[in-house]
Amino acid sequence: MRKLPIRWKVPNGSHLILRQMHADDAEAVKNSLNQLSPTARRYRFFTPVKEFTDEMVGRLVDVDPAKEFAVVVLYSEDGLEIPIAGGRFVVDGRDCEFSLVVGDDWQGQGIGRRILRALMYEASRRGLKKIIGNVLTENLAMIELGLSMKFELLDSEEGHSVKCLVRQLPKLPVGFLEKMVLRLRSSRLNT
Repeated sequence: MRKLPIRWKVPNGSHLILRQMHADDAEAVKNSLNQLSPTARRYRFFTPVKEFTDEMVGRLVDVDPAKEFAVVVLYSEDGLEIPIAGGRFVVDGRDCEFSLVVGDDWQGQGIGRRILRALMYEASRRGLKKIIGNVLTENLAMIELGLSMKFELLDSEEGHSVKCLVRQLPKLPVGFLEKMVLRLRSSRLNT
């Protein structure tokens, strides 16, 4: 996994950027969330959300870096960066719980996989042991994504309508971060 931000081209030909979420993303994130279909809203928040308020969005974008990690995927259009997807994890002891959402028009482009990889990498870098995500049983795309990335699908304590995707996180090799820092410094010196 490369260091953020990551730029890539998706199958529909669009160029996207995945980077860490910032508190000043709130207005753009709010606009994008309010464009999600009712199904996408329920899959992410487990309840119908009629409209996203400033307070709700503030809780999503104002991240405590000691306990959380959040990313946003942006598409540039007419000079504006438009959030089209995002994900996060919240630390719970030595584990973390993740969630993600991809805008309706952007699903099927591999964006969720890219977000989940970034979350897993950061959680591993922090020394966390396990990543867990609750998913509605009807959200077959998310379940399929998790299974394709070697997550186990388990019953959830939240009832029969929710399943739990669980994966042990890989341990980063000793010296991995130091090698990355040296590589980064070397590349800056050569430019």
